[in-house]
Parts: sequence; structure tokens; C-alpha cells
Amino acid sequence: MAAQCLIEKMEGRDLDSYDLITVLGLLKEYDWKEICRRYGTGMHGQGKINFSLSLESYYVEMTVESLASLAVSPKYQASPNLMQALIRRLLCGHRHHLLLEKLRTYGVPIEDPNQLNLSCSVGILGADLVVNRPAKAPEYQFRKFGTTLVEQEEQRPLDHYDAVSILYLAQQNQTDRILNRYVPQELLNEGAEGEKVVRFSSQAGEYRVDFFFQRIHNNVPRGVPERGNVSSATMHQVLRRVFAGHAPELAARELTDKGILISPEEVGKEFSLARILNDNYIEVGFKR
Repeated sequence: MAAQCLIEKMEGRDLDSYDLITVLGLLKEYDWKEICRRYGTGMHGQGKINFSLSLESYYVEMTVESLASLAVSPKYQASPNLMQALIRRLLCGHRHHLLLEKLRTYGVPIEDPNQLNLSCSVGILGADLVVNRPAKAPEYQFRKFGTTLVEQEEQRPLDHYDAVSILYLAQQNQTDRILNRYVPQELLNEGAEGEKVVRFSSQAGEYRVDFFFQRIHNNVPRGVPERGNVSSATMHQVLRRVFAGHAPELAARELTDKGILISPEEVGKEFSLARILNDNYIEVGFKR
């Protein structure tokens, strides 16, 4: 039996997509010590930790390691952000050809479309990500989508990937970019100001997630329920746990650690989170 890392012991679960994205986030912060504390087991080679993720149409392997010197090899063509984005797209079941198009846009060479290889480095820390797609992998199932710019360009409905993207853009105060990309085109062009909102539902694990975004102005009061008022980072953490299918008590812990009293039973049924960020109002509802 393989040795368990700290996270597996503390949370009583196997490692999954949540952890791959978390490790890449720690890599961006150049925090090798924290990566080893959470995910090291003593069973890996010195200075190297391996991860794997099995999805319906893909098998993902990732190695994070401390390098002997600064990474100058041309193979380190990706970034932690790009690798996180690829993992999210895989989880959401986006079209394989869309994944290839996005990677080529960022200059990632693709020799075999069924085996994607991405490498990135931050200082003397490096990560290698290999995504294998079986030759007989299920084809993308067409789903109805709307008229937003993203849906039209990528030929897919909005989902968890977009909720995370909007949170990142809101943190950067890129309200206009959010509205241009995620408000239905007919409302963006001809709708009243109050109609230009982002609203969509998607499935995340066993939950239906209802996402809402609106530009607000300083002269228009907008209250946020105190109990559900969280930072965008906490909102993001809860989204990732729900999407990875973690137990309700783990999502509840993300909130109680921030002083929001909520029981695992409530998290296991229905709850909502909200945030005013810059001139943006964001609300996310979860229903199981």
C-alpha cells in the first residue's frame, strides 16, 4: 500500500484535480517547502513528487520537482496558469480540438494530438504535465449553448471553467472584458444597462451551481448577506472542492475557517456565497 501524504491523511480522500491545481498555485508562489509538507510521502525520489488523475477520456500525469539549476531548456514553454487552465478544461469535458487550438495559441508544440506534453518552471522548480487520450476516447457530445462571445467562439455552454475565469478577471478589475465575453450578444448590443448581467447554471459534481455577475456603481447601494460574504479566493476554493466531489464537511471547513458558521449538513443541501469586488457584484448558489 502506497504511503499517504498529509492531505490524504487529514482529509480522508485520494488526491484529485483539486490537488493538481493547488500544487500549480503553490508553484507560482515558489513554495516548494509547502508542496513537500502537504504532498510529500518519502516514497518519491529525492526532490520530486508525482501526481496522477484519471478522467473519462484522459489520463493525466504530473511531476513537480526541484531542479539542480535555473530551467533554461526550451521545453519549459508553458506556465502554471496555462497548465491549470488545461486541467479545468479537461474536467469540464471541452472539445479536444478546442484544447489543441488553445495550446497552439500559446505556442505549445503538439507532435501527437493524443498525448499533450506541457512543462513549466519557476526559478529552480519545474513541473511536467502529460495528458494521454486513448484512441477510442468518447467523442464530444454536443450540448445546447447560448449567444455569449465565449459560447460562440468555443461552441460550448458556459461552465465551471468560466466561473473561475470570471473570478480571476474580477480580481483584476476587468469588468468590461467580463461583460463583453459573457453577456449575451443581443443584450450587450441593445439591452438596457440593468440587463447586462452574466447568469448561467452548470453542474459541478453533485451540485447545480448558479453563477451571477453584475457591474454595480458607487451610487447604487448593494448589500451582501453577512453570512455568505466571502473573499473571491474562498469562493474559488469552495467551487474547486465541490467540482472535485469532496465531502460537504471539507467545503464547510473552507468557510468556518474564515469565521462563517455553516454546518456540513447545510453545505450538503443548499447554500450561497456573494462578494462585492471592485465595482462587481458576484453571487454563487449551490444546490445538491
